[in-house]
Amino acid sequence: MSGGALTPMGEWIASRPEPPETALHAARLQLADHVAALHASAGAPDIAVLMSNIPMGTGASTVLATGARHAPAQAAFCNCAFSMAQDYDDIIWMGHTGHSAVFASLAVAEAEGASIDELVRAIVIGNEIAGRLGASSFLGPLNGQMWTFVHLVGAAAATASLLKLNAEQCTHALAIALAQPTYALQPAFFGPTSKYLAASVPTQIGVQAAYFARAGMTGAPDVLEDARGFWKVFAFKALPEMLGGLGTLWAIQTLTIKTAPACHYFQTACEAMERIAARRPLHADQITKIFVSTNKLADEVTRFAREYAAETAPDLSAVGVSFDLGLCIAIEVLAGRMTGAEAEPAWLHAHEEELRAIYAKVTVEHDPALTMRVVDAARAIPAGREAIAKLKPLDWINLASQYKKHYSSSLFRSQDVSRLLEVLLSRWRNPAETPASIDGPIPLYFPNRVSIDFTDGTNEAERVDLPSGSLASPVMEQILREKFVRECRDTLADAPRALALILEDAKTVPELIAALSRSSRT
Repeated sequence: MSGGALTPMGEWIASRPEPPETALHAARLQLADHVAALHASAGAPDIAVLMSNIPMGTGASTVLATGARHAPAQAAFCNCAFSMAQDYDDIIWMGHTGHSAVFASLAVAEAEGASIDELVRAIVIGNEIAGRLGASSFLGPLNGQMWTFVHLVGAAAATASLLKLNAEQCTHALAIALAQPTYALQPAFFGPTSKYLAASVPTQIGVQAAYFARAGMTGAPDVLEDARGFWKVFAFKALPEMLGGLGTLWAIQTLTIKTAPACHYFQTACEAMERIAARRPLHADQITKIFVSTNKLADEVTRFAREYAAETAPDLSAVGVSFDLGLCIAIEVLAGRMTGAEAEPAWLHAHEEELRAIYAKVTVEHDPALTMRVVDAARAIPAGREAIAKLKPLDWINLASQYKKHYSSSLFRSQDVSRLLEVLLSRWRNPAETPASIDGPIPLYFPNRVSIDFTDGTNEAERVDLPSGSLASPVMEQILREKFVRECRDTLADAPRALALILEDAKTVPELIAALSRSSRT
């Protein structure tokens, strides 16, 4: 087997790495979070009907939302569709890797008779490989959940770990998965329910790739860096250094769960709204204006969502609710929260008139200072610091040109210039600190600031930088427990017991699957 960028990754998977306890615990938390996301959408008519009408045959792996049993790749496909439906997942640095890492691992572990320890380790490995591929392509035509290709290698890596493939087979599993990489298109993602397939299709391919590798199929270990390979298509400027640090930096320790079923970049805005509401009840007729200062990523996602929304934006659909920050704010005003219940189409349509009225009062604008805080999070990762330091002025010029071509975007708009110069001057005078250690939880900052003007002339404002769902937050586990019980109580026989089995009590994978499956409901 000739060398290639995938070879060290395959060798690492085959070495049977032993993650530290902090990484293993994070994997259990991520498993619980994705099960909660899956059951939050399990009762939605559209996703339930879609998944029940796919002919897949029978097998040894369980679809948790229905209790049906299929072959591992097909079961993982269905579970990923359910967990994607409400946009209620989590992230690590860099990517929404949990869909494939969790559900490929769960399906294959059940089919192959793996132990709980092997299952949890596979979840870690899937995240580590997928996150690094996403990071290596950060400066490219796709971002966030649209990096659907991370699920190709995440699923392949997790499956290869559980199948105990050797180094050559592991490398080929990754290469086979990337032979025909998935490329998400915005019209299919912002609005229609085809978005449900964003993780499902590549996860299925990744699981199958590892089985193919075990059977003797080969791939191209240099498929990433070849002149006509992956990075040529998926990166404006490839960052190969992002693939390093396996076994040193545990990307899963950046885990951040969502407290609202919406884009991750919006989470702190929703939290800011709830903090304001805790001080002062919010009534739409007493509010004149809501102003949201946000980071560049959230600003761009909102812009894309509004381009694909109906003429009378926002798009009040199960998918549309996730990507328009103004709509999330409107929901927070009306309901006082944003959970799985408020993401259901029936709830959205029942409150359409009220939501549109509140939405008209919301202004969302980019603040470069908040974007710089996001950059600080990247600088906290050694590979991130190295990649940022290597970018030259010509690289930035080329990147700006590429973003304008692909996204009709500018890295900074004309109205940002004065504020950007102010931020850069402040940063030059007071450089951001670099964390001394990456041994424990690593925070990812996605700040938002919300300001509300009231009819009586008063104002309330709140800024939140670190999502409460971050592993680095002291309240993260409590929030996860509340989310799990709330979203699973109508579909599982005993949601608190199921959570305990995930976090520490389960002795076998079949015991765990039985507790997490809808078929266990009394």
